[in-house]
Amino acid sequence: MIKRGVRTLFHHLGYEINKISISPDKTFSDRKRFDVTADPPPRDPVWPLPRRPDGFSDEEIRKEFAKHQFWHYAYAFEGGISFPVRHAKPDVFINAPERHVQRFRHFMPYLIQSQNGSLKGKRILDIACNSGFWSIQCALLGAEVVGFDARPELIEQAEMIKSIVGANNATFKVLNFQEMCPQALGGTFDIVLNLGFLYHLPDPLEALQRTKTMARKNILLDTAVYRSDNPVIQLRWEEPLDIWTAYRAGIVTFPSKSGIDLMLRHIDVAEWFEIPIRTGDVPRDYLEQRRASWLIKV
Repeated sequence: MIKRGVRTLFHHLGYEINKISISPDKTFSDRKRFDVTADPPPRDPVWPLPRRPDGFSDEEIRKEFAKHQFWHYAYAFEGGISFPVRHAKPDVFINAPERHVQRFRHFMPYLIQSQNGSLKGKRILDIACNSGFWSIQCALLGAEVVGFDARPELIEQAEMIKSIVGANNATFKVLNFQEMCPQALGGTFDIVLNLGFLYHLPDPLEALQRTKTMARKNILLDTAVYRSDNPVIQLRWEEPLDIWTAYRAGIVTFPSKSGIDLMLRHIDVAEWFEIPIRTGDVPRDYLEQRRASWLIKV
């Protein structure tokens, strides 16, 4: 009765409601998957971070960290000096100090395996790099890395971490995602990291397409997802209240996993697969199917 009333109302407004059946076999039968014949060996991040010889003293590092009120990543350095996550808007998941080390162990072994076991010499782009955690890790593994973020204070943090570590093969710049293009970033990249960013944007399909234009070989995608068996996108409103939220107030989107699959098919990538959870030592939102990672071959 309610459904009939809603249908009648929309009919009077000039709209028709029709149920569209999607055959899973028809939708996904022709997509290609990575042939992952064996799990990659475990990999730990370079942790604690090394310190450049004759670089900052413990006290100088503490003073540099104190210049910034908020930090999205926890950092630990050789010599026993460490700093916690600090947010204006605390969150039970993102405030866990071990979170990003766990995330590294979850998806980075698959990326490294896809590059024949080494990132040495690879050119990597880190989209919305924040304070440069992933950029620095890839640089320490031998890659040439470019990271960008729209917030100048985060690029200041990234430059500071780079100076402490001595990771001269990492470059950072202030750039808005909409300005991202090969001309602005010195060409395309072997690998593009889109980590923890997609759900801060209003148009995930356009964002994935733009990400693809920057990649020559692979994309590593890690994002929060909406829990649903259907290919849907949940809309939310987000205010720029913290360094981990959207840069501007507006609508943001949370695609479901099957929604991600459809979008990857739409932008015509060659192959992709969702990185499996192999251990319970991952952040809780992964275990609860509210976050997931994909390795994509362009």
